[in-house]
Amino acid sequence: MTELCILFADIAESTTLFEKHGDEAARSAIASVLDVLLEEAKKHQGELVKTIGDEIMCIFPKANHALLSAIEMQNAVSGNFVLGNHPIAIRVGFHYGNVIEEDGDVFGDAVNIAARMTGYAKKGQIITNSITFKTCILPPFLTHRSLGKTKVKGKLLPVEIVEVLWQQDTSQVTRVTSALDIKIPVSKSQLQLELDGKQQMMTDQSPTKTIGRGDDCDIQIAMLMASRYHGDIQYSGGNFKYTDESTNGSWIRQGASEPIRIHRESMVLHDDGEIAFGELDFSNEQQLLKFKILK
Repeated sequence: MTELCILFADIAESTTLFEKHGDEAARSAIASVLDVLLEEAKKHQGELVKTIGDEIMCIFPKANHALLSAIEMQNAVSGNFVLGNHPIAIRVGFHYGNVIEEDGDVFGDAVNIAARMTGYAKKGQIITNSITFKTCILPPFLTHRSLGKTKVKGKLLPVEIVEVLWQQDTSQVTRVTSALDIKIPVSKSQLQLELDGKQQMMTDQSPTKTIGRGDDCDIQIAMLMASRYHGDIQYSGGNFKYTDESTNGSWIRQGASEPIRIHRESMVLHDDGEIAFGELDFSNEQQLLKFKILK
């Protein structure tokens, strides 16, 4: 086992680039941005592990190296890359911990947590956790904020999520409401789940329910557009939250509201409703995950 900092940086809303500008233009623009990200990583002893579509995964000897690299990545991309009239932005997440190095790749709990940090990040954000952040020295002209605690797969206790505010003039930072910030006052603590007629129950004491095509998922879905690990449902901060970790996103319909698409972000489940995986299709009830908050 080796202690390293794992950093993921990816292009936010890359699907929109392909839809609006076509494959060739989008791939070219994304490749240019990824090249810049890699250059910034190397400045701080970062090494490329692999490129995954619109995302790079890098390793750093210490968390502070990753932090400084993440800041420079955001500064290098912000306002400098536009495709058509669409500004290109990135999101970055990192975590420091034990990894297993094998055949040029890295594996382990730290990699999974780093990926989850990136999943919490929205465009223009740098996200880590308090455990990693405490080992860093933040440049004096920058600051940070807590986004609250949430349950992370593989960790017994909730983890505090930290956003690094990399813009030097923080007075111009728009307050981005994360799903982690949302506190809906509810006394309900049971969630009924149903897929293809099979029911499961979650309570405030339940572990995380993982969802996807993989055999190791708690709730298995057999849709081609679904990812092997598509997302999960957790109880955190007084609410049940669905977190999408997929390639194609999820659609959530609650009550009489219109479906909302989320992609690598979280949403509080506060009503009865349904989740569609990978595509906007609520016609195939056998592949819809129905949920209901119970008193």
